[in-house]
Amino acid sequence: MTRPRKPPSLSAGDAVGIVAPASYIPKGGEQYLQLGVQKLKGVGFGVKYSPSLLQRKYLYLAGEDKERAKELMAMFLDPDVKAILCTRGGYGAQRIIPYLDPTIIRNHPKPLVGCSDITVLLIYLLQRCDLIPFHGPNVATRQFVEGDEEMGVSLREALTSAAPLGEVRCSVLRGGKAQGEIVGGCLSSLVTTIGTPYEVDLRGKILFLEDVDESPYKIDRMLTHLKEAGKLWEVEGIVLGQMPGCDPGDGLLQEVIMDVLGNLGVPILFGFPSGHGPMNITVPLGVEVVVKEEAVIFQEGGVE
Repeated sequence: MTRPRKPPSLSAGDAVGIVAPASYIPKGGEQYLQLGVQKLKGVGFGVKYSPSLLQRKYLYLAGEDKERAKELMAMFLDPDVKAILCTRGGYGAQRIIPYLDPTIIRNHPKPLVGCSDITVLLIYLLQRCDLIPFHGPNVATRQFVEGDEEMGVSLREALTSAAPLGEVRCSVLRGGKAQGEIVGGCLSSLVTTIGTPYEVDLRGKILFLEDVDESPYKIDRMLTHLKEAGKLWEVEGIVLGQMPGCDPGDGLLQEVIMDVLGNLGVPILFGFPSGHGPMNITVPLGVEVVVKEEAVIFQEGGVE
């Protein structure tokens, strides 16, 4: 199987483009875009985005589907833009996929960073464009602008350095050792790829899953869906994120996870600090990792 291509690394001062492929920035949240831009400049990037970004609104989306797709494709084609970041998640990224051109994306490879609803675009880039995407912060959000300095540094390092991230520590739900390419993102977004032309391929992979404010029974439903769709029986290991708001406080969430996934016979870790939660480090998807004891150990970087 052909491995996905790593996009070119960025240098200090390179411009990143900001797009809104999903929900619009809500009233009262406009300052997060400006604060996010300031934070990006503070870690050494130039910033470019459309003046219409704050004005566009269609239903609950940041513009009509073709308009949002056109904005994203323009960033891939813009020679001055070296990476693409997203304003926020919410919903709507999957609606633009029919209007994207995988050939143009393959011919103009750039890092795309995002999380939450942006997960579907990350999976699309892996499955249809053979391109390494990055799971990390959406930049017009409170999480990013008020988050720890490490979040901005992690984003910069992921995009500018070809060195592997190294070891990320988690807690152990089921021990063991495994190796494979790490793939995944927000669980409630990832399950929507089933049955599409960009359905996630988990064979031989380390599956990363995270979410926010989903009750344990809903997590159960989505994990069971993946399992009964045949997507989990060939995974090498599973890494869960911080899962804020998904546990009522009595440990039920972890019980549910083990009840559904325990018979897969693979290592299962919990608390990986990417996605929703207090920390959202930027990690490449589609790169080789080792799961060993309480750690996810990245064997390679995501850019070249």
